[in-house]
Amino acid sequence: PVSKTGGCGFESLHSCQLLAGFQHRIKTDIMAKTSPIEFVQQVRREAARVTWPSRKETVITTIMVFIFVFLAAIYFFLLDQILSWAGKAVLGLGG
Repeated sequence: PVSKTGGCGFESLHSCQLLAGFQHRIKTDIMAKTSPIEFVQQVRREAARVTWPSRKETVITTIMVFIFVFLAAIYFFLLDQILSWAGKAVLGLGG
């Protein structure tokens, strides 16, 4: 083969070919229109397939979120205090 592609399906694209391909893609990407009633029916069917967490799982997850938020708040408070102390010590602003 003379070229790097070995002549396997490589075709040069000119600007007019790019535009034609773009217009074709726009036409095929348009979604089918559905009525509002059909849309609501589809949403209900999809929601029925969802595996919803139990009340216990929801409570445990919520408690875990509050615990980690509390721990993160303590961590960032301590980090802020340490950096503030270090900054004052370096600049000689501390008493």
